[in-house]
Amino acid sequence: MKSFCLLVLFFVTQFVTQNVFAQEDKPKSKFDFSGYVETYYSYDFNQPSDHLRPHFLYNFNRHNEFSVNFASLKASYQEENVRANFALMAGTYSQYNMAGEPTWAQFVNEASVGVKIVDRLWLDVGIMPSHIGFESWYGMDCWHLSRSLMAENSPYFLTGGRLTFEWNEKLDIIFWATNGWQNVQRNPRNQSIGFGSGVNYRPIEGMEINYANYFGNESPQPVYRARFFNNFYLQYEKNKWGATFGADYGIEDTYFSFVNHWYGVTASVKRDLFEKFILAGRMEYYSDPRGVIVDQGVKVSGGSLNLDYIVTPSSMLRLEVRQFYTPDEAFFELPAARFSKGNTAITTSMALRF
Repeated sequence: MKSFCLLVLFFVTQFVTQNVFAQEDKPKSKFDFSGYVETYYSYDFNQPSDHLRPHFLYNFNRHNEFSVNFASLKASYQEENVRANFALMAGTYSQYNMAGEPTWAQFVNEASVGVKIVDRLWLDVGIMPSHIGFESWYGMDCWHLSRSLMAENSPYFLTGGRLTFEWNEKLDIIFWATNGWQNVQRNPRNQSIGFGSGVNYRPIEGMEINYANYFGNESPQPVYRARFFNNFYLQYEKNKWGATFGADYGIEDTYFSFVNHWYGVTASVKRDLFEKFILAGRMEYYSDPRGVIVDQGVKVSGGSLNLDYIVTPSSMLRLEVRQFYTPDEAFFELPAARFSKGNTAITTSMALRF
């Protein structure tokens, strides 16, 4: 019996050893599958009866209900000279951010194919993340639970062709030709192509300097109303501290001789606390008095403070208090709202990446 047990142990050991080495020698898969889910509960002290927070918000914008902001399943394929991404999504982000798109497009987060033209130069075509701004639809990648007013009112994604050139380890250059300002399909009677470019520079470890722009016509033909938009941000992280400054400025032609303009600024600071907590604060201002981007026009200042708890490297709990203020007494007259000049909300979220 003893000899039999030793023999079984020997074969088990050999089997495990061979499988381990076989797994180590196995080439890396060209496919990668991932997922993301972020749920939330937000309470708006203005208590809108239709459960909708201010109309310039597209994330975490449901009042007094448990909801899913963003859920995604993604498949990626990568070879030396070819790559592709396809991701499906659901949640209030897609419900409100994609409200003007056809039904099928409201569930598509990414869909692109890319080829390497020459070394360090890629051409990708499809629905892809925008080159504008430092925030993403993946909340865990952002310093704050909610998105800034600048991010909410500039493209999260673009549909078109993108050239990406890695100049060196510190500098990337990007060029876009698009279906327009955050469109999957073109707007009716608009045949204009939008264009964009960007430069991302990382001079030292932890610092990122980015400039991005967009030029296009968002008006149906035969009228042409040129829009030129600029975004800049500087982000720096060192040790347990981080700071970000961002600014937007855009102009657009009108039917008359004058030009409409809008702009936004935001500044954030974050600090790691202990091993699993992060504290972050933000101040911001957004001005679009003629309603180029935001319906009704808006001049809003705001601030937020959030505390994050990192449960595991792939999961996070967050709590945020956010306040908006505007000099326009009627601006926050949401349905059955209790206040008009200001808007205060407390939001909690749970996110998991897998």
